[in-house]
Amino acid sequence: MSGGTAVIQPLPGVGDMVWHLSHIHALSEALGEPVTIITKPRSRADQIFAGDPSVKRVIWLDRAQSEKAGRHDGWLGAIRLGFLLRRERFKRVYILHHSWRYAFAAWLAGVPERYGYGFGRQRVYLNCGPYLDKELRRAHPVQLADAYLEAAAIPRTEIEPVLRLDADAVTTKRALYADRLRPWIGIGLGSSEAYKQWGAENFAALIAGLAADGWGSFFLLGGPAEAGFMPAIHAAMRAPGEAGEGRLIETFDMPIGDILPVLGALDLYVGNDTGFLNLAAAAGIPAVGLFGATPPLTHSKAITALLPPDGTVDKATGMSRITVDSVRSAISSSKRLPDKVGHV
Repeated sequence: MSGGTAVIQPLPGVGDMVWHLSHIHALSEALGEPVTIITKPRSRADQIFAGDPSVKRVIWLDRAQSEKAGRHDGWLGAIRLGFLLRRERFKRVYILHHSWRYAFAAWLAGVPERYGYGFGRQRVYLNCGPYLDKELRRAHPVQLADAYLEAAAIPRTEIEPVLRLDADAVTTKRALYADRLRPWIGIGLGSSEAYKQWGAENFAALIAGLAADGWGSFFLLGGPAEAGFMPAIHAAMRAPGEAGEGRLIETFDMPIGDILPVLGALDLYVGNDTGFLNLAAAAGIPAVGLFGATPPLTHSKAITALLPPDGTVDKATGMSRITVDSVRSAISSSKRLPDKVGHV
């Protein structure tokens, strides 16, 4: 039996989980014990927290991510979740979300201490304050979690998200790629939505330009779909005056758990507004984010947000209005290149 404390954070994305790292760490430290995270598989929480002593276990919520219903959808699903929580015999549950269903499940499970934001019906099933003012109901998830910890007088040692990586794993990755030219830059090719995508031709031109600017090796981050960018990137790196393809490291088939220590070994990161951008910043890596279609993220000082020239974001044309030269300039301003480029 598990016992202890559960933290339910049901937002599905990798970035959503990264946004809540400092809050999860604060709860664990205040309680003096590691917590169990209950969340959705798309968050990759099992890999994000693999080297984090503040989390002892991850339990998956089975909510619909496509047309197929999940086991925890609807009233019947909330009851099933309640039975799951009862089997785990948690002493307390913190719900970092406004939904009533998770509070209902905790109440049904008989969890003695049930904490949450307390909006609407959720408050009926909670029994431990404080509760947030209803005017905050539409606030950003980070603002909600910030406000809750402040109201609960739970101290935070991390004002921004901090990804707690295994130092030995980072050292191992550095050794694995020790023959690759430095400095290293991560290129975030992936995007969760088409309107967030800068495009293969832009990234290819950027990589060629950065090679000319003195960057050594390029770690290409994305999923299987981004493997289709490689013809354009290879062509750009074979162009006259470029140093060649040996400076490209593809990670498209790597699980996130293997990519995380790679992020920790980088000198800089640039890419679309995705979970990898959030992860790189949380790993303490200067990160340039391309925000042509979405409002810029402000939760981390490690993120430099690059917008279209007029500062206006829009889903139709925003990403196409960000130029390769503007990205190169932002990268140059974000981190000074070493005077000499070479091996590790």
